[in-house]
Amino acid sequence: MTPRTLTLLNTIGCLALTGLVVAQWCKERTISGNLTETTRQLVSAKDQAAEESQRRAALERDIVVLKETIEATQKAAEASAHDFAEKDALANGLQAQLTSAREQVVVWEAALKTRDDRIHLLESQLVATRKRLDEAITKLKTAGEK
Repeated sequence: MTPRTLTLLNTIGCLALTGLVVAQWCKERTISGNLTETTRQLVSAKDQAAEESQRRAALERDIVVLKETIEATQKAAEASAHDFAEKDALANGLQAQLTSAREQVVVWEAALKTRDDRIHLLESQLVATRKRLDEAITKLKTAGEK
């Protein structure tokens, strides 16, 4: 091997090594880009998972609050139904008392009318008796003067 061949082989080897280094460098750049993109996607996925976890926790709290509200509403509805039943019973009782009072008023009005009629009768009898007494007194006075 001549020195010139060795130089040529050395140059070809250096060029091959340089090509290999450039190829590996390009491959490393691509892998690094892919790794950066994958890392960015991983961070994005973690952020999204954290947001979804927060959203899930908020929804679970909302569900608990909603259940409590429904229970409170049901209890209020039951209390209202109970109050309504009591008020309905009270209204029925008051209606019965009102009917009884109206009937009693009718009886009292009839009794008052009877009493008034009796008073008028007695008053007319009293007037007639007074007239007779006045006539008797007048006759006695005239008889006493004679």
